[in-house]
Amino acid sequence: MNWFDGKVIYITGGSAGIGRAIAEQCLKQGASVIITGRNKETLQKTHAELLEVSEKVLAHEADVSNNDQVTASVDAALEKFGRIDGLVNNAPSIHTGLLKDLSYDAWRTNFKANLDGVFLICQKIIPQMHENGTGSVVNISSVVGLKGTQYMGAYGAAKAGLINLTQTMAIENAPNVRVNCVVPGAVMTPATERAIPTDDMMKHTANTIPLKRIAEPHEIASPVLFLLSNQSSFITGQTLVVDGGKTADLNAGN
Repeated sequence: MNWFDGKVIYITGGSAGIGRAIAEQCLKQGASVIITGRNKETLQKTHAELLEVSEKVLAHEADVSNNDQVTASVDAALEKFGRIDGLVNNAPSIHTGLLKDLSYDAWRTNFKANLDGVFLICQKIIPQMHENGTGSVVNISSVVGLKGTQYMGAYGAAKAGLINLTQTMAIENAPNVRVNCVVPGAVMTPATERAIPTDDMMKHTANTIPLKRIAEPHEIASPVLFLLSNQSSFITGQTLVVDGGKTADLNAGN
């Protein structure tokens, strides 16, 4: 028995990295899946690849910070499938820089998808979960939402807000809808490869992690699937850190 037979899972930022890995695993577990993304070319390529896994996948070009696009995408998903059982808020928006140098527009860019978009899409999807009497939401934060990080202050503030938002959403939507948060550390995604462009930088980053490596996207997708599924039926309002031990290590004297 697959975990998601007959279930419909909606994944923002599903065209690459962690979101793509979540989509693929959900399809393998029997789900119908909707992925969203802003880059049309990447979205179409990923959609074609996921169709090789299962025909039960749709791709919507949508910016989650755009209310009209979110509404159109969710309405189309509900018209096609009649319900949405699981929601993964994964769409990222990252604008780096020292806080003293950031413009207000650059600051706000970090909140558009990471926080504002989650608010918008949850307002669209969670009410119909209540109508169906059940649902699970998993928000994807980041370890920079747990620890101060130079050059990542705005992104970290948005991801910290997402952790708090998860807790409030869990309280407000119990008992029918569960809401949890997964907090990845360094993961081998296209964004990470752009941010850490050389082998030496990759090796240095890996050496700062107790497990001495950078995670693969499927290693984040697996705990997300657990939280989406009935296997985690008594878990809500929780933050699951998946970082290879990075935030557990004081690293003093090394």
